[in-house]
Amino acid sequence: MPVLIYEKKDRVAYITLNRPDKMNAINTELMNELANTWIDFRDDDSVWVAVLTGAGKLFCSGADFQSIGEPGIQEGFNVLREDPNNYQVYKPILCAINGPVIGRAISLVLACDIRIAAENVEFSVPEVKFGVIPGGADVLEHFLPPGIAREMLFFGEKMNAQRAYEVGLVNKVVPQDKLMSEATAMAGKLANNSPLAMKGLKEMFMRGKDLDYRAAAAIYETTNSRVLRSKDHEEGMKALRERRKPQWQGR
Repeated sequence: MPVLIYEKKDRVAYITLNRPDKMNAINTELMNELANTWIDFRDDDSVWVAVLTGAGKLFCSGADFQSIGEPGIQEGFNVLREDPNNYQVYKPILCAINGPVIGRAISLVLACDIRIAAENVEFSVPEVKFGVIPGGADVLEHFLPPGIAREMLFFGEKMNAQRAYEVGLVNKVVPQDKLMSEATAMAGKLANNSPLAMKGLKEMFMRGKDLDYRAAAAIYETTNSRVLRSKDHEEGMKALRERRKPQWQGR
């Protein structure tokens, strides 16, 4: 059985963690498959949006203890960051959170752009209870108020989906049986937008987040100028004048 399922349909890539018998725990094999999948998604011009989810009752239970410390365990996380490896996955990624998110799995969730949670979902980063500093803890304060992030990390207790929505960890909470239909609908809406404009926005966010105003503004100008010179910008303006749906080419 493959540890990851990768499917493409209607300009959307569907990526499913597929170790349900191991609660989708992250091992080296899964990380390698995930890293390769992100690269394929990045380079395939036929898909503009991705949806990441998990098989079974859990989204992901964190690190597989048998793989902790193995080379390559970090790679699947790095691909989604603007890091020295410079993978540059600038396409939008939705996370359809089907079940509990435990420990290091929070990094996978936070690496996505839009997060939709089933109403039964709980989030926890319990490593402090075992004398461990959790991987990915350094980025949690980028997504939550510091007090909330530190509450999660210091206590290691569970946060339910409604609370996660209230503090901004997820964008939307839906019934369990509506999760994938909602994620598919949202991905479809994104796929109706200009892929170049969406990539430009994400590039601007990722490259400019830790820069001062002038440096971030320079990235915006460069990125926006590239989009304004594109065929898709020309098509978008023409479609607006003609009051019709744009036919994007991704160039």
